[in-house]
Amino acid sequence: MKERENMVDVTPNLDLIKPDPIRYWVKQCKDAGAKNMYTIGVPDPLPAEALAVFIEAQKKQEEKSATGYPPFVGETRLKEKIVEMEGNFGAELGVGDIENMYVSVGASQALQFIFSLFKKDSQIMVNTPCWGTIHNMIGHSGNKAVSTAFFEDNRFVEENAAKNLSDQTQAIYVNFPANPTGALVPEDELKKLCEWAVQEDLEIISDEPYKYIIFDRKKTPYTSPVSFGEEVNRKVNLVSSFSKIVKPDIRLGFIRVSETIMESHKMIGFYFRNLSAGVSRGIQMGAAALIESDPKLGFLKPVVDGYEEKSLLTQRMLSEWGCDFPYKPAGTYMVFPTTPDGSEAQKWVKDTAANKYCGFIPGTSFGAAEIGFEHLAKHFRMGFGGGTSIQDLKRVLEDLTST
Repeated sequence: MKERENMVDVTPNLDLIKPDPIRYWVKQCKDAGAKNMYTIGVPDPLPAEALAVFIEAQKKQEEKSATGYPPFVGETRLKEKIVEMEGNFGAELGVGDIENMYVSVGASQALQFIFSLFKKDSQIMVNTPCWGTIHNMIGHSGNKAVSTAFFEDNRFVEENAAKNLSDQTQAIYVNFPANPTGALVPEDELKKLCEWAVQEDLEIISDEPYKYIIFDRKKTPYTSPVSFGEEVNRKVNLVSSFSKIVKPDIRLGFIRVSETIMESHKMIGFYFRNLSAGVSRGIQMGAAALIESDPKLGFLKPVVDGYEEKSLLTQRMLSEWGCDFPYKPAGTYMVFPTTPDGSEAQKWVKDTAANKYCGFIPGTSFGAAEIGFEHLAKHFRMGFGGGTSIQDLKRVLEDLTST
């Protein structure tokens, strides 16, 4: 018998994964003494009347005492309602998209699924700054995330995209409104990127969970890449979730898989099935009833108005303190300013946790470790959802910015 130090040959993909870039800093902040945590980005609570619709439909489903597994692709009724809802938020989907749509355990499962479809050693160009966990999700499958500044001053820069293109590149990943910035880019500039991607025969992965909480959709509208015409539509994998509509812990998301991927192999659907045996019928029926009651999600208006009020207050008070906001949030419950003194955010975050008892996430968690993105190391992300009241936020900001 061959002797080895370790009898388990684990996947080398583990070497492509780093400690969770968000939760690592949550622990660092808490260990340093932070009490006011603005680290994990979570939404404010759903209005009670809307939550009641969800709960009642979920309860009725559970009372049926169904003992079978749910359809692993998702309940047709929910997918029909998703198509209707998405049409109100810039994503033109049709009945034909239902067959290519899978209901997932949050958006995370959908993202892990789509990233893992590409052959090992593929590269995926990631619009940066980005949610740091995306790099781990891509690495999980033995592939590489390539940080790319697709946009500068809200304009698509083809040179930046082209220089990161290689024979291993399979897809681009975009997320608007963006985590960690809350920013949008103009529709015509996003369309230019998508048309470039199609020209280079790349898949488009569009991660869109924050589009439901844009502050003013007339002033800053969002159009999904699926709506950029048939040629682009065929290459788009649209991912979203109900974490910003209902709440994160229901773990409900979906992916509309591109026609080009669906045509690439007849086992795509069964590959998805192996990642889980479906999402709870009760949760799916709760979400379907909520959409049916208000396909435009009007019940979110007071929540979104609250986000905007808190965002404007935060931007004003932090700007007066010396922070800069090169990324202007068009929605979400996050901001991504520079540190007030222009210092490196990792040290600043630790010092702020110890001295001001506030926890934030340094910009190093969102792409600063990559060449060309060193400037992000002087940024930090602040999330003000989670039920934080405007009064409590103002009090904490006053304490934070006092000398």
